[in-house]
Amino acid sequence: MKRTILVAALLVSLAAGAQTRQERLTGHVYYLASDELQGRKAGTEYARMAAEYIIGHYSQIGLKPFFGEWTVPFTKYGKEYTDVVGVIEGNDPVLKDEYIVLGAHYDHLGVRNGNVYNGADDNASGSAALIEVARELYASRENLKRSVIIAAFDAEEIGLYGSTFLADTLSKTIGKDKIKLMMSIDMVGWYKTAGKLEIEGVATIRDGKSIITSEAERCSVTVDPKRFESSVFTATDTEGFAKMGVPTLAVSTGLKSPYHKPEDDAELIDYEGLDKVTGYISSLSGTIASDPSFESSGKVARKHDSRKKFLEFGVVAGLQSNHIDFPKSSLETKGDIGFDAGIQLDFNFGDFALGTRALYEKQVSEFPDGNDVFASRGNYDQQAVTVPVLLMYKPGDWSAGVRLGLGGYYSYVFKSNASELALPLQYEPNQYGIAFEFGFKAGPLLMNDFRRQLNNLFTGDGMPDARLVNFTFTLGYVF
Repeated sequence: MKRTILVAALLVSLAAGAQTRQERLTGHVYYLASDELQGRKAGTEYARMAAEYIIGHYSQIGLKPFFGEWTVPFTKYGKEYTDVVGVIEGNDPVLKDEYIVLGAHYDHLGVRNGNVYNGADDNASGSAALIEVARELYASRENLKRSVIIAAFDAEEIGLYGSTFLADTLSKTIGKDKIKLMMSIDMVGWYKTAGKLEIEGVATIRDGKSIITSEAERCSVTVDPKRFESSVFTATDTEGFAKMGVPTLAVSTGLKSPYHKPEDDAELIDYEGLDKVTGYISSLSGTIASDPSFESSGKVARKHDSRKKFLEFGVVAGLQSNHIDFPKSSLETKGDIGFDAGIQLDFNFGDFALGTRALYEKQVSEFPDGNDVFASRGNYDQQAVTVPVLLMYKPGDWSAGVRLGLGGYYSYVFKSNASELALPLQYEPNQYGIAFEFGFKAGPLLMNDFRRQLNNLFTGDGMPDARLVNFTFTLGYVF
C-alpha cells in the first residue's frame, strides 16, 4: 500500500509538466507532509519513502548522483540513515571543480503520543523548494560556471547528522577549499506571515549583503540579511560546513509556523510565498554559481568558530549561598543568600586556561546566638572585593564545552556587621582560601563556583575559629 501511494504521487507529479511552479510545490509539500509518511522520522521506512520521492524528481529533472549512487548511507550509533546527493555540473573548465552546496533536510519527528508530526514547514517546505530550485538550475545549466550539489539530508532533527556527514565526506573527497558556499533551506513556508525571508550568514561572503539584497530586489522579495547565525540554542544544516570555514547561508521564514507541533500541516503553508522564495533561491544560487569573483570573506560566526582566542573577556553575576563553618565545634550555620558581580578574564592555552575574576560581593550567612550556639540570631554579612585565580581545564571548541577549575582566591573585606552581632566580633579584612569551578559554556557562560576560606573569618584574641563557605550560581557573557 505504501509503495502504491509513493508510485501514485510520483506519477502525478512527473506527468505534471504543464503545472506551474507553485502547483508543483504544493504537490511536493502535500505528499511529503501527508499522514501516509507518518512524520518522516529519521531512519524509518517513511523517511525512505520521502527519499525515494525526492530521488524520483531529481532523476526526472536530469540531475546525476554525485557519488555514483543516489542514496548515500551513513551510520550513527548503530542505526543507518540516508542522504540523497545529486549534482549539476558547471561549464567552466576551471570553475566546474568548485561547488555550491544547496541542502534541505527531509526528516521530521515521526509519531509521538499518537499524533503525527507531519512537518509541512519543517521541512517539507524546504525539500519542495530544493526540488524546484534544482529543476530551474538544471534548465539553465549552460550558464553555470561552478557545479551545484543538491543535497537532501536525513537525521537533521536528531543532531544534524546528515549534513555533518556530507560536510566531512566532501572535505575528504573534493577538499573543503573547493566548497565555495553551503546554503541551507529550512522552514520557508510562512513568508506572508513572517513578512520577510531571513538570511543568516551574509558576512561570511565578500560583499554578501549587497549580493543578497540586489537579488532580492530583482525577485521582489523582502529579505532580512543577518551577518551571522548567532543563537547558540538553534542550529541548521549549515553547521558542519561552517565549522570547516565554508561560507554559509541559512535561509528561513523563521519560527512563525506551528514549529515541532502536530499542527504543522500542509494546508497551512503559504504556497504563493513559497513560490516567491523558491524563485529567489534559484536566482541567487544561479548568480553565485556563475560569478567568477564570488568568494569568502574569511569571517566565521562566533558560534561556528572552534578556535579559542588567547584572551577571553566577559562579565559575570551570580547568586550566592553562604554559611559559616566552625570546625573546632563541628557547627555550621544555615546558609543565606548573597550576590556578586564583576568581570572575568581567561588566558587560553589549548584545552587549559588561567582564569581570574574581579568581583564585588555581598555575602550573608545566619549567625548563632552568643549564649546558645544552636539558636540563630540575625545575619552576619560582609562586603568584599574578591579575586579568584584558577587553573582551568576547558576541552572543546570556543563556543561550547565543560569548564573545570581549581585554585585559590583573595578577598579584601571593606565592610562588615561583625561588631553589631549579639557576640561582638572583629572581622578579618584579608581573607583567602581555595576555589573550585564547574560549569558549562554555551555561548554565554553558565558556571557553578565553590569557595572555602582557609584563614579565620575573625581576628583578635579570643575570637572563635570560623570559616566562610560559599557556593555561587553564576551567569555571564563573553564578548
